Amino acid sequence: MKTRLLLLSVVLLVAACAGPQKKDIRLTSEPSIERALDALASVPEGRKLANFLYKRPVRFEYSNTSGLCYKFSLKTGNIFLPAEFRGSDTLLALTLGRAAYIYRLYAESGLEEIIAEEEETAALFQARMGLEINLLNSDFAGKKFASGIKADFCTYILDGSRYAAQGARALALSSDADCQRPLETLQNQRMWVEKARQAINDETFFQLLYDHDQQKVRKGVMSQFEAMKNDANIRALPISETYRFQRTFYDKQSDIFLRFEKAYRETLQDDDAWRAANAGAVQRAREEFSACNLPE
Repeated sequence: MKTRLLLLSVVLLVAACAGPQKKDIRLTSEPSIERALDALASVPEGRKLANFLYKRPVRFEYSNTSGLCYKFSLKTGNIFLPAEFRGSDTLLALTLGRAAYIYRLYAESGLEEIIAEEEETAALFQARMGLEINLLNSDFAGKKFASGIKADFCTYILDGSRYAAQGARALALSSDADCQRPLETLQNQRMWVEKARQAINDETFFQLLYDHDQQKVRKGVMSQFEAMKNDANIRALPISETYRFQRTFYDKQSDIFLRFEKAYRETLQDDDAWRAANAGAVQRAREEFSACNLPE
């Protein structure tokens, strides 16, 4: 009997140490968002992403500000979803999946802000997820607020991935303060870091950092207090520490760019492979959404 009890204790201990279970980590306080997370995990494209979210948790809640878009507050660990999608589990899952995909790229690359290239690849992911959950015209019936999702999906299935990515990039570069746009591009980021490298020996280095933070303030991704605090902390460094910070800053950013470029290429290759393997699903969706470009 003692042996059996000992074995039972060992089994329970192993089960307890097997790793955190889904229910041990709360990614949201909203039942509808919880259902969206379940929908994400129910399809092959979303399963790996859902697992990542439970390994690197972020909090999903509804936004209390205007704008039919997700918004990131990643320093505080929050992603805010548009409340208009609360009544549609399918459309909410697609929106959450797209935001979560951007978050994964952000977290894995080490980038300090969301950029347009992340929106491109996330738009392709959202379309693939829509195909895997068998998105139908009826999912959009009476939901004018979801016209953007439908337009993106139609572009992906009717015109192809390249045009879908271009559309996402154009939107990311458009001005909309409510949606934290315009976003930077990887090229813009590279140019800014190169300017910072060239400014190491003069005072403009500090001004470049401060101006960059001010852009984040205007887009609502950083507070004015944070920007001023960053500026004060950097300017307060001793000269020797300043030079070390400058050199480390440039090397770190260069490594991040290389890592992101590799991930970006791989996501595009993955999309090409997925489309080839799921040509039947794409064709069925083309038939379902054949009237996409016609006026309603």
